[in-house]
Amino acid sequence: MREHLLGRTPRLTGYFCGIAVGLALLVAGLEAARTVFGSEFSPTVFTVYAAVGVLGGLLLSFVAGYLNGSVLASWAAGTVPLAGQLGPVLVEESLREVGLSAVGAVGGGVLLGSVGFAIAVEKHRRDAKTADLPDPPTRADLLGILVVSAVLGGSMLGVAAAL
Repeated sequence: MREHLLGRTPRLTGYFCGIAVGLALLVAGLEAARTVFGSEFSPTVFTVYAAVGVLGGLLLSFVAGYLNGSVLASWAAGTVPLAGQLGPVLVEESLREVGLSAVGAVGGGVLLGSVGFAIAVEKHRRDAKTADLPDPPTRADLLGILVVSAVLGGSMLGVAAAL
């Protein structure tokens, strides 16, 4: 399980996580600035905005999972688009609310990142037949990772929603 958590090279996992945290802070800051300056989106524009963010997070988590085989890096990359929900909370709410929103964003990121990781593993499995790649996780390992991701992400979202 350690191999799948930290990936083939833990240093690269650290780089991916660092980049994801930086991007998440950038997204939260941009959302906070948008909130301060009072720019509101119409429902249609907001839907497109959210869809682009989720697809971007899915792509980032896929890349992190495919290049390094790390579910931790995929979780961190999945958190990037969901960090946008911290923007309005950073501007208007207390530190407790910011913490709860951060837990919710990380929980959603774990769920989104696990989907990207699962897609990356299946792509890796398909590419390993024709290329000289290390063995991908078995389907049983992947199922275990997805169950752990669902429990972790769901419990974090539950904590954020309940409090």
